[in-house]
Amino acid sequence: MSNPVSGLLSRVLNRGFRRYVRRFVRSNFNAVRVVGHEALQQIGERSLVVYVNHPGWWDPMAAVLMTDLLLSPRQFAAPMDAVALTRYPILERLGFFGVSRDSISGAREFLRNARVVLQDSQTALWITPTGHFHDVRQPLPFQPGLAHLVDRKFGGVVLPMALEYPFWNERRPEFLAAFGTVIDCSQLADDRDERTRQLEAGLQTVQERLRLLAIGRDPASFRTLLAGRSGVGGWYDIWRRVTFWRRGQKFAGRHEEGEDG
Repeated sequence: MSNPVSGLLSRVLNRGFRRYVRRFVRSNFNAVRVVGHEALQQIGERSLVVYVNHPGWWDPMAAVLMTDLLLSPRQFAAPMDAVALTRYPILERLGFFGVSRDSISGAREFLRNARVVLQDSQTALWITPTGHFHDVRQPLPFQPGLAHLVDRKFGGVVLPMALEYPFWNERRPEFLAAFGTVIDCSQLADDRDERTRQLEAGLQTVQERLRLLAIGRDPASFRTLLAGRSGVGGWYDIWRRVTFWRRGQKFAGRHEEGEDG
């Protein structure tokens, strides 16, 4: 029997963690921008696996934030190195589950735990199928875990998403996310290698879309979900505020007038 106190604690911790992630991201990025989010309407109530490229340290935060802002009331879940998880056991209450890397038993453990997580259709399972950090524009072959997990028998959907954190015109970088086409697993190939190629192609397509938009540097191409702190800070912004005040103008913290309010 589940412990109601433990369940309540997990819910409280999750709400607190989501609020923390929002504040932390806003304090470190100029803005959070997304494109392709219309595809989320096609998911419905089905089980969901989101698979993402792996450009940097921010990726787990990105997954939590996207779950909170765009996939609520779904809960976040993601695999994590089992050794690291033992150092931070509270993360288990936040949706992370341990996986032993680089072993057959670890792969089996991942599949077993992931299938348990996906029994709850109100959970979004996040996976980085390349298995390690890599350049944001670099297509890499997937490890076999994702194609083992999702096949024609899996009654859910998979969704590719690309991430990039470029610097544009402000002191802080942009947080850019692009969603690809929702893939109904009943349409995946029976052959596992071919299935992997289908999934790789889905991510490469949305990575290429995001690459071009990032180069274009146009905020209007995205939907802005969160605006971060504007301006440079310190004496420089104090001087700019005085200058705006003397001109009788409203202070604009960002270099681009009218951007993000």
